[in-house]
Amino acid sequence: MTGNPPLIDTNILVSLFDADAPEKRRVSKDLVAACWRSETRYSVSVQNLAEFSVVVTEKVEHPMPAEDVQRFVRNIRDFEGWNVVGYGSGTILHALEIRERYHVHFRDALLAATMIESGIGTIITEDAHLLRIPGITVTNPYRHG
Repeated sequence: MTGNPPLIDTNILVSLFDADAPEKRRVSKDLVAACWRSETRYSVSVQNLAEFSVVVTEKVEHPMPAEDVQRFVRNIRDFEGWNVVGYGSGTILHALEIRERYHVHFRDALLAATMIESGIGTIITEDAHLLRIPGITVTNPYRHG
């Protein structure tokens, strides 16, 4: 299941713009900058892009302007270094099965189902919820040592 590049989770994308967490911001920027420099490729789900858009415009103390969010999403969509993956109704059914079997939140189950269907075996995230799902490797870029 490891045919496509690792998936960057929403929390990594949000951390790119979080001035209140400078170390996470630096680590996130280093990760993503390697993609923009074509040194590596990453995957991202349309779900991640949607969640990112909601968080940075509605859930933070200092929301990003809509134009900046649109530009960021458009840049990811248009750059060949990003493998943007989506999902369909079958993925939702698969996510419902994953949610029940592994007792994870539906959002996490949907992301896992999308990864599985897209041949992505690794997620870069600070959340450990997906560790419950066999076949998915979780890498936390903020954990040292």
